[in-house]
Amino acid sequence: MAKKNKGFARVEFLANIKTIKELTQQGYTKKAIYEQLHGEGKVSMTYIHFCRFDPFTGQSLRSRNSSPAIPGTPAVRTASAPLVPLSGGGPNAGHPDNKAFVHENKVTKKVLNEKLIGK
Repeated sequence: MAKKNKGFARVEFLANIKTIKELTQQGYTKKAIYEQLHGEGKVSMTYIHFCRFDPFTGQSLRSRNSSPAIPGTPAVRTASAPLVPLSGGGPNAGHPDNKAFVHENKVTKKVLNEKLIGK
């Protein structure tokens, strides 16, 4: 498959924006719309690339120069604090009343054979 010029997928999307808007408003999923357009040969991009566009504006949902949603906050995610066990780690870490689940094998071989295997 030949590599297309940069922006070619957007050109294809915008060429079909009227149809995409109509089908979206009728309740069709992005996948159904893509499959119809791709089947008709109207778009050659991948479905993943098709999903990158807003069906009403044709703009990319992955803006490279996006500003933060809240002014004054960084545009990139910050590192989270590392998770630290509350009570020393292990299976009972957390609340002091938290008891680890212990499965006691109370099924004898006789019961196993009679009820589960049918011997």
